[in-house]
Amino acid sequence: MHVEIALTADVNRVVGLVNDAYRGSSKKPGWTHETALITGYRTDVATVSAMLDRDDATVLVMKHENNVVACVALELLDNSDWYLSLLAVDPEYQKGGVGKEIMAGAERFAVERGALRIKISVINVREALLAWYERQGYVRTGAVEPFPYDDATVGTPLRSDLALVTLTKTLRPIG
Repeated sequence: MHVEIALTADVNRVVGLVNDAYRGSSKKPGWTHETALITGYRTDVATVSAMLDRDDATVLVMKHENNVVACVALELLDNSDWYLSLLAVDPEYQKGGVGKEIMAGAERFAVERGALRIKISVINVREALLAWYERQGYVRTGAVEPFPYDDATVGTPLRSDLALVTLTKTLRPIG
């Protein structure tokens, strides 16, 4: 498997994959799910399609036998900072290193385009996920943003104590 840029033909599978991984929409969710925190869909066709149409955003995928098994989105914030989101691995492929592999591919992709740092946001109560990102070299910045309770595109929160913890990783430039 290798990391490649998502195509329009991949949009429906990316949406399904993200919703399965985060919310367990059509299959038993893996360890990264948020089913006790948020209900509803994590993303939709319009959102992912819009990302593919933007010049400052990219969706990357990994495929096994032409089936998308992992994805991640990158957004250029400025010349050297990028934002990573929508990291998802098919629950059937979790715990096999696929998450690490697509993260490494996303970081390479960003570095090849001048990135020096990647920023991510993780829900504050997701300690296992925060620890996983820290094992990948991401560091908590101390910044905590309010959870977007009024944004229906992220689902319906089941708790009132959610917030977004910011982490960053400094990347090594090429050369």
